[in-house]
Amino acid sequence: MIVDMQTRMTIKISAAMLLAMLVLSSNSFGQKAVKRPSRATPPAFKSDDFSGVFFPDAVAQLQGDFPSTSSMAGESIDNASKNGAVATGDSDSGASNAEGANEGNAIWKTLITDSTIEDLVKESKTRLDTVITTPAGFAGSAPIARREFTLLATIMAVVAQYPEEIRWQASAEYGRRIFANMADNCKVGTQVVFNQAKLRHQDLQTMLKGTKISGNAEEVTWDRTADRGPTMQIMEWALRENLTPITNSDSKFRSSQDEVIKYAELLAVLGQVVRQPGMTDADDPQYAQLAAAMSVASQEVTKAVRTNDSELARTAVSRIDQACNKCHESYR
Repeated sequence: MIVDMQTRMTIKISAAMLLAMLVLSSNSFGQKAVKRPSRATPPAFKSDDFSGVFFPDAVAQLQGDFPSTSSMAGESIDNASKNGAVATGDSDSGASNAEGANEGNAIWKTLITDSTIEDLVKESKTRLDTVITTPAGFAGSAPIARREFTLLATIMAVVAQYPEEIRWQASAEYGRRIFANMADNCKVGTQVVFNQAKLRHQDLQTMLKGTKISGNAEEVTWDRTADRGPTMQIMEWALRENLTPITNSDSKFRSSQDEVIKYAELLAVLGQVVRQPGMTDADDPQYAQLAAAMSVASQEVTKAVRTNDSELARTAVSRIDQACNKCHESYR
C-alpha cells in the first residue's frame, strides 16, 4: 500500500515536470518564430539635389519696407470700424483691459477712483442688510432695494469697463446683469421677489469676500442697467442728503473731505451714465448738455477738496443743483 502511494506520487510529480517543460518549450518556440519587420534604408541626399527648388536666402527675395507695428494696428482698427467692431464707451465686454477698450472707456478713470467704487459697493451692501430681512419688512422697502440694486448695477458696469485692473472686475459683467435684473424686479415687494433679493444679496456678500461670481444672465443695456427713475433718486440722495449739507459748513467740509469726494465722484459718473447710448433722452442736445454740466461741476467739487477751498466747493455744488433743477423742469 505504501509502495503504491509512493509510486503514484512519483508519477504525478514526473507528469507535472513534463508539462512544465512542454510549456517552456512552446514559449521558446513561439519567441523564435517571431520575425523582425524589415526596415527601409534611410535615403541619402547630395548637396545639389534641391538646387533651384528653394531660395538660398528667402528674406532677400522680399520687396518693399517691412510693415510697422503701428501701421498694422491702424489697419486692424480701420477694418474693425468698417465692421462695427471698434470698442467704445458702451462696450459690454468684460475684457476692459484690451487696448481698444482702454481708449473707449478711459473716461471712467477720470470721473471715479477705485477707492470710491469700493466704498460705494460696501456701503450699499450695509444698507441692503437692513432691507432684506423678512418678507413683511421687504414688502414696504422694495423701492429702497430697487435703488440700491440700480446703484450696484451701475457701478458694476463702470468696473467692467474701467481702463485698468481694479477689484471685482472679474465679477463685474455678471454682477451688472443680475443686479440690474433684480432692480427691475423690485418694482414689487412680493415673496418671490424677496427670495430673489436674498440670493442676489448672497452673491454680493460672496463678491465682497473676494470670490468671483459668475453664471448665465440676460444681457442688459444701459437703459436697464441705470433705469432713469431710481438713477434720479440716487442723484437726489447723493446731492441733497449728503453733498449739500457737508459743503454748507466749513468745518464739516474740512472734516469730511473723503465723503465729499465720494459723492462728488458718484454724481460725476451718473452725469456720464445718463448720456450713454440707449439711455432715455441721451440723444437730446439740451439734456446731454445739462448732464455734462453736472459732471463738470462735480469734478470741480473734487478739485476744491484738493485745494481745501470750501467756497469753491459750495459754488460747484450750487451749479450741480442748478443743472438738476433745469433738467427736472423739462424732463422726468
